[in-house]
Amino acid sequence: MVYWVATLANLRGTRASGIISAVCLSSGVLVPSLILIVMAIIYVITDHPVHLNLALTPDNWLPLLNPQHHLLLFLSFIFGVVGIEVSAGHAREVKNVQRNYPIAIFAAAIIGFIITLLGGLAVAIVVPATRLNMVSGTVQALQHLFTTWHLGMLLPFAAILIAFGAAGQVSTWILGPIKGIWAASRTGILPTSFQEANQHGVPRNLLLVQAVFMSTVALLILVMPSVNMAFLLLTSLAVVLYCFMYLLLFTAAIRLRYTHPDVRRPYRVPGGRNWGLWLVASTGFLTSLTCLFIGLIPPGHMRESIYAPAILGSLAVMVLCPLLLYRFRHIPSAKASI
Repeated sequence: MVYWVATLANLRGTRASGIISAVCLSSGVLVPSLILIVMAIIYVITDHPVHLNLALTPDNWLPLLNPQHHLLLFLSFIFGVVGIEVSAGHAREVKNVQRNYPIAIFAAAIIGFIITLLGGLAVAIVVPATRLNMVSGTVQALQHLFTTWHLGMLLPFAAILIAFGAAGQVSTWILGPIKGIWAASRTGILPTSFQEANQHGVPRNLLLVQAVFMSTVALLILVMPSVNMAFLLLTSLAVVLYCFMYLLLFTAAIRLRYTHPDVRRPYRVPGGRNWGLWLVASTGFLTSLTCLFIGLIPPGHMRESIYAPAILGSLAVMVLCPLLLYRFRHIPSAKASI
């Protein structure tokens, strides 16, 4: 439902989706997060039981006892920051993009990291690990905090705000990739019906296909043994696919710097002609490669015979689909283009 709400918002154009995203993210992410963090601090100060083990031992701070499970949770943390580059599809609409866009990206990364870290600590402090649900952990923590101070009537409002925040997060992901696919489709890779746009310049048909496909993927939760397992599997799959895309992205960035060095672009990585790009792209490449390998490690409670083929098979399908579309593309004739 959240995905379809965000999709319908994007059909109204970039400005409408941007306003809705900003409102949803500010009210549905920042407000509940700040409430959660502040109430967790008060919870600790007032000597309520803390369920997070803070012992200064290597076993407690490093994934030594159950590395597979902890590394998979690391992917969940990475999943919170992937996709930040999707906004680059709107970079040309930003005033003074050379200055303002990097500031926005760094600000989003820093604020997102702080909120994710403090919010995660707040949940771990309030909710015992044995009862923690990876999907609804934030609601669990808010429920416990509201109950502690007899504010249970506020929980439905907090849940609604979190749903709004989810819609805002999804909205920022939806249109960016579709605009790239739309640009590629206009070269003949996809049928003519997918090359059309509505009066707001939004590729309507591609957005609807994407919404149907993602809704179908979400139904995986119905066939998995538990919600947590489905969440972990989908998160790992998303991170693996994203990391593979990042490998291509960073490689292409370096290659294009040498094959098309004089093309004017909205933003250029600082640091001389080449070394700045090499530093940024190689760091991103190695990080993405590490995360991809971590994503192939099955969790302790899932059989490797099921997990690895599911991840690798999905990755192979996602890689082969664009290659096949490009191989059998229809190149418009010169007469038709005139």
